[in-house]
Amino acid sequence: MSQSGTENWTTEDVHHWLMMEVKVSQSCADRFIEEEVLGEYLVSFKKTDILDLGIRHGPAVKITCFLKSLTEASEHRSEYPAYVEAWTKEQVSQWLLQHVKIYPKYAQRLLDEDVSGDCLVCFRKQDLLDLNVKSGPTVKILAELEKLNNRPEPTLQPITDQREGDECVEPENNLLHTLANEQDLKRKTQSQDTSVRASIKAEEEPTEPEPVGAMHKTSEGQPDPVLI
Repeated sequence: MSQSGTENWTTEDVHHWLMMEVKVSQSCADRFIEEEVLGEYLVSFKKTDILDLGIRHGPAVKITCFLKSLTEASEHRSEYPAYVEAWTKEQVSQWLLQHVKIYPKYAQRLLDEDVSGDCLVCFRKQDLLDLNVKSGPTVKILAELEKLNNRPEPTLQPITDQREGDECVEPENNLLHTLANEQDLKRKTQSQDTSVRASIKAEEEPTEPEPVGAMHKTSEGQPDPVLI
């Protein structure tokens, strides 16, 4: 399929390019056919247009990157090690948490948007900012991604709980959790103190003596005179 003839592509040609060159999922490629995206329309697409098709951020960034290379008649090349492109979205999340050590909410955000390794290598600063990742974590992610070119492949461990480990838990949530525990302990202590005071008070209260000459009822219900 010639890049120079992109504007003459049919919807089937666009679908074929997405599946064989960009290597997106069948459902992503199908959306372009459903929306009748011909080659002459494709060359005008921006990332926002792709997102408007209901395609998630990860694949949208990847398609945009490949589309840029296509319109410039240049071959798409990754700037990062090949193993990064082979990462699943779960492995990307593991790397972000275990090696970049960002907050879990940002790793989860990328996971939700189907950011696998082959999508991550296409990301630029604005793409992360568009996912509501703050500037600090954004710069750290890109810097750590760049460092992979000069480091051995990192070991990734399966994640059982993203909130395990101090580095992966947001300080704000830690504080709220601590305050909630303290308040709960305070309520329990106050409740126990109230019960103890009530028990002591009951024990200290004197029993009122019965008046002299009081009559006691027998089991038959008749009054039984009390002998003085």
